[in-house]
Amino acid sequence: MDILLTVSIIECIYLIYMFRYFKTRKDFNIFTSPKNWLLKHNTDDNYSLRICPFGRVAIFAVVFLLLARHFLNIPQYLIYMTLVVSFLLSLININALVYLLPVWIVEIYYLVN
Repeated sequence: MDILLTVSIIECIYLIYMFRYFKTRKDFNIFTSPKNWLLKHNTDDNYSLRICPFGRVAIFAVVFLLLARHFLNIPQYLIYMTLVVSFLLSLININALVYLLPVWIVEIYYLVN
């Protein structure tokens, strides 16, 4: 198996776990949660998921792109655009930003080299 495909699979497993199943009491947010049910995320001290319903679904678009780039001819600018959009959307919830940091570091490393 190609090493880049292996890295993408590991990233996808990590993203799905962190955005769908990872529960914690630690909250990195410095802002209040939006009131919209789709963007509302937990900000109290309860042991729970810290990602909003939109983030739990939207992460599958990133997962699809990370896997599909190995089998389809996806332009490089689309990868860049995905990284930028994921950064901008994660500013709504700093927990998502923290969870996405390892993926961004790996992706930027592979895009530069």
